[in-house]
Amino acid sequence: MDKFPIFARVFRFYLDKRKLADQNVKTMNEESTSEAGKYRIGAVTRLTGLSADVVRVWERRYGAIQPQRSQAGTRLYSEADITRLRQLRQAIKKGLSISQAARLPEADLASAVSEVSQATDTASPYAIVRQRFLEAIARMDVVTADQEMSRAATLFPARDLIKQIVAPLLAEIGDRWAHREIGVAHEHVATNLLRNLLSSLMRLYPPDGRAETIVLATPAGERHEFGILLAALVAATRGWRVVYVGTDLPADEITYAIRMTRSRYVALSLVNQHPEAADELRALAQRLPVNVRVWVGGAEAIQYRELLHQLDWILIRDLDDLDDRLRR
Repeated sequence: MDKFPIFARVFRFYLDKRKLADQNVKTMNEESTSEAGKYRIGAVTRLTGLSADVVRVWERRYGAIQPQRSQAGTRLYSEADITRLRQLRQAIKKGLSISQAARLPEADLASAVSEVSQATDTASPYAIVRQRFLEAIARMDVVTADQEMSRAATLFPARDLIKQIVAPLLAEIGDRWAHREIGVAHEHVATNLLRNLLSSLMRLYPPDGRAETIVLATPAGERHEFGILLAALVAATRGWRVVYVGTDLPADEITYAIRMTRSRYVALSLVNQHPEAADELRALAQRLPVNVRVWVGGAEAIQYRELLHQLDWILIRDLDDLDDRLRR
């Protein structure tokens, strides 16, 4: 009997078994690497596009991920955590709630993201949010409208949310109300939801001990609050200590707030036409400390550019202009 074929088969069996063992070890190593915590929260925010606050809320409240801890107690996130956070972000962007998405296993989450991606059109994500919000407002579905804005707040950085969603929505709502496409009740519901959103976001940006202070207000006679409220939130996201004193304030009250806070900056908003605006600006200029810089923005601010130039005040043309100055 020829023993060579038997030896060859035994040797081949040994090689196949060794190869399978090596593949299993490689797979285990890859899985171990994928599950090993190595990213700190700063890297996670850059890799996922989510803010640190959102990541921690998803982790603590919804159990979406379970990061490891270093010996010093620092959270360390794995490749698998990064992948899951990205998928969760996509799922929410496409319409799922975080409570729904966080309960899904890996395979189901990936499948859900794939399915909703195929069903989504090519419109910008900002436009989709605005459209869904306006549709909910049109049918007086307050819960859905509120959920849309809450979802957007978790998906987009605050300044993008302000510039790409909230500010355009306010303009669209005002235009639709002016053309009687929506009623006063619709306008009130929408603006109340947006006001609550902006107020809640403001609390997420406490200033540090060395932050510069800025007082924000509208002069007496100006009751439109959203322009100055948006400006306040932009300032907060840039690390300023924001003193938002509200709308329709006489010059004496604005000056008092500036002196009490020792602020060197004040931002004013002029949106509506009213005859006493110029007098209020002059009265404020007479009362302000000499070292205070004044920024004036809003739809009507351009009408006072000559006066602003005389007073050596700065005309703020839009939110981007304001944002640039806040970064300096």
